[in-house]
Amino acid sequence: MQISGLRMAVFLCAGVASAAVGLLALVTHVGIGYYTVFGMVLGCAGAVLAWLGLADLRPGPIIWAAVAVLAGAGLLAGLLVVREDICCMFGYRRGLGYPWSWLDSGADASTLDEIEEIAAAPERLRLHLDPIKLLLDALFWTQAAILAVIPAVLVLRRAETDTRGDHEVMPPTRRRAVP
Repeated sequence: MQISGLRMAVFLCAGVASAAVGLLALVTHVGIGYYTVFGMVLGCAGAVLAWLGLADLRPGPIIWAAVAVLAGAGLLAGLLVVREDICCMFGYRRGLGYPWSWLDSGADASTLDEIEEIAAAPERLRLHLDPIKLLLDALFWTQAAILAVIPAVLVLRRAETDTRGDHEVMPPTRRRAVP
């Protein structure tokens, strides 16, 4: 298998797998907001990756660097989403991250007053990193970045090749001398 054929197979397999996971998330968790967003982003980005494989298009390293930077920025911006919950009689849970809360903290107490005191200052709680949720968030934000960057770059490339002929200097036409 040539490098071009291998690249096509990788993009096609990654695209189909991503679309399948996205569709599974949509079908199994209908009506839950972050599952819906997760499924739609993975499904659409999977279609873009499969299309890259089928069309044998080659995004360059600058495009992949832009995807990586946007994915990292999305992962960090997702930490601004805070989910807090007082549950389990006297338990407090707090999660940071979108769509999955991958940086968690929590505490249990024996009275509701103690839980309210804990909830008033959650920054004192010890944070716990959930690697599986972090991986899912990284996948989500990478797919979102792919969905934002690759179609935009391909449209800009197409516009560039379409308008390239409009700016060429044409030699003046010869005028016939009038007798």
